[in-house]
Amino acid sequence: MALQDVGYPVCTLGEVKNRADVVIFWGSNPMHAHPRHMSRYSIFARGFFRERGREDRTMIVVDPRETDTAKLADIHLQVEQHKDYELVSAMRAVLKGFELQVDRVAGVPADLIYEAVEICKNAQFGELFFAMGVTMTRGKHRNIDNAIQLVIDLNAYTKFGLMPMRGHYNVNGFNQVLTWVTGYPFGIDFSRGYPRYNPGETTANDLLQRGETDMMLNIASDPGAHFPQKAVKHMAKIPLVCIEPHETPTTQLANIIIPPAIAGVEVEGTAYRMDGVPIKLRKVIDPPEGVLPDKEILKRLIKKVKEML
Repeated sequence: MALQDVGYPVCTLGEVKNRADVVIFWGSNPMHAHPRHMSRYSIFARGFFRERGREDRTMIVVDPRETDTAKLADIHLQVEQHKDYELVSAMRAVLKGFELQVDRVAGVPADLIYEAVEICKNAQFGELFFAMGVTMTRGKHRNIDNAIQLVIDLNAYTKFGLMPMRGHYNVNGFNQVLTWVTGYPFGIDFSRGYPRYNPGETTANDLLQRGETDMMLNIASDPGAHFPQKAVKHMAKIPLVCIEPHETPTTQLANIIIPPAIAGVEVEGTAYRMDGVPIKLRKVIDPPEGVLPDKEILKRLIKKVKEML
């Protein structure tokens, strides 16, 4: 939603690996959440213009806790919880030449803010990675609106990009495909015969919490583990079909479970990386007899529905 508000100064992970000399992790702890990220793409990786890896990069971490990632940082901005918006605003003010009239902003010493802004301003190529530590705090997507504006402001001095640290495998793929099929990334309603997008009204979570659905088809996701209690309670009341190869909290609620072949293991397929780059997945072994790819399962379901109309 923030990207639709103010745009998206984007790049690929390959560019970060080869070019970035300043890397910011905001509300993110990749040491645990994305264990291969720092060694493969962002901090320790040896790139074309960053041949010494970690020695060629300055690492800034913004996090209220002293995480294992923060312990590795050159600068740790230990922001107070729910004060991310204030800190971004202070950094933008300093970048525009204003002087902070207080000793601390959002719990961070003013001197440290000046130092961090100066490092970003003098970077040859910078990248800001953000995660749920900032998107799920007070302000939600408005925090990212402000962070994107900070990156845009920095681009007046240098080259800076921004990227969400996407969570589960291929979570970006669904947004990518929906966007190039319908023009919208999520929360799409086809009930009128054309795609309609209105977050807060047409998103699955909101529909479940309002009790407006009388059946649910769940494909390769686990809302039973991640949706609010009110939504999960309604899921338990209605018929639920899961296309899922693993046992999850959602399959525990399901009336019917259809296990598909696993993409990248039992069938070939495509997955999207967190930077939007599609990765071709190859088949390694044959699936068990009678186990179909999810694409084939959906084709058969659509065919059956059309026969019933």
